Amino acid sequence: MDKQRHLISRLADGHFHSGESLAKEMGISRAAVWKRIKTLTDCGLDVYSVRGKGYRLSRVIELLDSNRICVGMSVDAVAGINELQVLSVLDSTNQYLHQRLNEGSIHAVVVLAEFQKKGKGRRGNDWLSPYGSGLCLSLGWHFQSTPGSYTALSLACGVAVCRSLQRLGIGEVGLKWPNDIINNDRKLGGILLESRSETAGCSDVVIGIGINIHLPDSSIKAIPQPVIDISRMRQHSISRNALCGVLIEELFNMLEDYQTRGFTSCIDEWRRLDTLKGREADLVLPDDTLSGEILGIDENGLLLMRVDGDTLRFSSGELSLRVQS
Repeated sequence: MDKQRHLISRLADGHFHSGESLAKEMGISRAAVWKRIKTLTDCGLDVYSVRGKGYRLSRVIELLDSNRICVGMSVDAVAGINELQVLSVLDSTNQYLHQRLNEGSIHAVVVLAEFQKKGKGRRGNDWLSPYGSGLCLSLGWHFQSTPGSYTALSLACGVAVCRSLQRLGIGEVGLKWPNDIINNDRKLGGILLESRSETAGCSDVVIGIGINIHLPDSSIKAIPQPVIDISRMRQHSISRNALCGVLIEELFNMLEDYQTRGFTSCIDEWRRLDTLKGREADLVLPDDTLSGEILGIDENGLLLMRVDGDTLRFSSGELSLRVQS
């Protein structure tokens, strides 16, 4: 365990720990402990320092642990994981798996980070998630034949995320095309798919998923759109490890089904979870903005929108969908 993660793990219980005891445990000086405490703010953590008591975090944090993640999974799901990595800090879990792809297979490889320095959302946007405040997960998957529609695959991943949340009693969630997990028009999570196709027709996909579990108030205010986390939805949080295990299992189930049946395996479920159908919205394109009524999705996961009496279809691409108030 690296020294930063060790320090956070000691402070994660929410109690005060003296600089002297931390220094002794970590084999460093008290001055070095103080310097490391200062770096925790760069990860979005709030640390209280009280003379005579020591240091503590502003809240209790459940750190991710591969063994605890697997405890809540079925035997088949655990056996299906080729590798499960829980890392403290990364630039981006998606980027990490893409780099791994240059070295070999990433099929059924799962990577989690407690904190991403350069977390990515769609269209180059940042994904803000302070240390231990949510799930930052990426899963690699190899398809022997390239999926007919990556847009549809992204939608299918959204269904898997909602199934995971529902299994843990979080039923008040829906989907916003193409990749957002929604609660009452507030963003709870997001999905980012990145792919690499081969000339033989096969392809590798990196599925990145972020879910807000317990965001600090400062982060809620800093994100330039309405957001929500699970703790605010339920007045208390849930186990991050339990959610991670259920999510991996549901992703595996969905992907196995998708490989044989494609988007037909979950299109009806996606439509039931659709939060936009029948609503007026603005579709922001690279060089234009269209306004109209959202009609849902077609069999390939393309957005259907009525604009000036015509029904138009759109793939995810470089566009943004804004619901009119």
